[in-house]
Amino acid sequence: MTEVRVNEVGDMVLTGAEAMRVLADPVRLAITDRLTRHGVATTAELAEAVGVGADEAATHAERLAAVGLVKRDGESWEACGRGIYFEIPEDGTEDVQQAARALSNAMLLSYEHLPRQWVEGTEPELELDWARSAGLFNAGMWLTAAELRKVQEDLEVLLMPYLQRKEPTPDSRRVRMLAYFLPPKSD
Repeated sequence: MTEVRVNEVGDMVLTGAEAMRVLADPVRLAITDRLTRHGVATTAELAEAVGVGADEAATHAERLAAVGLVKRDGESWEACGRGIYFEIPEDGTEDVQQAARALSNAMLLSYEHLPRQWVEGTEPELELDWARSAGLFNAGMWLTAAELRKVQEDLEVLLMPYLQRKEPTPDSRRVRMLAYFLPPKSD
């Protein structure tokens, strides 16, 4: 099993192409997402959560374990961290860059349904205070690639106290925050 480093906020830090390629599979990404968000699960629970048979879920979980992203404890599986962190390396090999881009794209596409699901299923049931706190940040601005990376880093620093919170505080809820950084291609 490959050892994956965990950073200060509990994210598994991916630097190798193999782990990124393994995680770029939609079913394995869904299994990892299930484990990082909701904790330990049996193979049957994973299969139900991601919509595959138990044998297929076990095969995918074993592949994730082989690269150090999950571990097995008897009949249950557990993520080795609370989330995933990776970058497309500037000076890495083309293999790592391609694997990171594939994972980035898989992650973007795997969460595209969440805003619609939230609007249709959750928002109508929210109390006024929570409905007023929800929303979208949609801004266009002129940035360099370095400035865009800095914005992302600054957001992570801003959110760090909340990301490191181990237990809920009174009146808190687990909030899903999605942020898309979508630069256009050059003309």
